[in-house]
Amino acid sequence: AVLGGKGGVGKSTLAVNLALTLAAMGLRVGLLDGDLNGPDIPHLLGISPRERPVPSRFRRVLGERTSRRRPEERYGIEVVSVGLEVPERFPPVISSRWLVGSLLRGFIFDVDWTAGVLVIDAPPGTGEELQVLAGELPLSGCIFITTPQDLAQMDAERTLTLMTRHGVQVIGVVQNMASLTCPHCEREIDLYGLSTRLADAGVPVLGKIPFDVQLSVGADQGRPLVLGDPREPIAYQFALI
Repeated sequence: AVLGGKGGVGKSTLAVNLALTLAAMGLRVGLLDGDLNGPDIPHLLGISPRERPVPSRFRRVLGERTSRRRPEERYGIEVVSVGLEVPERFPPVISSRWLVGSLLRGFIFDVDWTAGVLVIDAPPGTGEELQVLAGELPLSGCIFITTPQDLAQMDAERTLTLMTRHGVQVIGVVQNMASLTCPHCEREIDLYGLSTRLADAGVPVLGKIPFDVQLSVGADQGRPLVLGDPREPIAYQFALI
């Protein structure tokens, strides 16, 4: 699972580019959008939601489990998301613990995955979705992504405590927007003060992703950076991670 604690630190971007990098390395990869109320994965992959008033897959997950459904495929990875059923302008509003648990268990156990590795894009905070992911699902481990800002790492620390309580292995942390390279003098500029909260908790740094406008531009266009420019230094960082 890819976690962050705070919203906007790059969880979905890391999950997408990490899944595509693993696929490029020869693994069969699945990508599960675990953020039920803010599903961004379809948009990041350029998949348009179906314009349907009633999400039929919800019905199958919650009651009509007559057959295992196949996930969507995009860029060689398998994808499952609530965002494939709900138009982008509509809020899913999935809040009860029972509904959250039923959907997430269904997305894992009632989908005909062929993937050997399943990357889960987790929601921010420590709400119902994360409680279910940590307490009820067989996670092999989790990767954190934060900015170096102390506020972001404080929120990540809360999520870290939750993972530790449930015995989920913490693989490490990725520092996002760690620095900006000046386009004129090519010197690195630190955008935040460097917090040591996660380092003090013993979480190793897996990699550092610099600030790059192309990363967000590609995401908005449904064209992940590791595909749009696989020789970019950032793509190389994803491979190292």
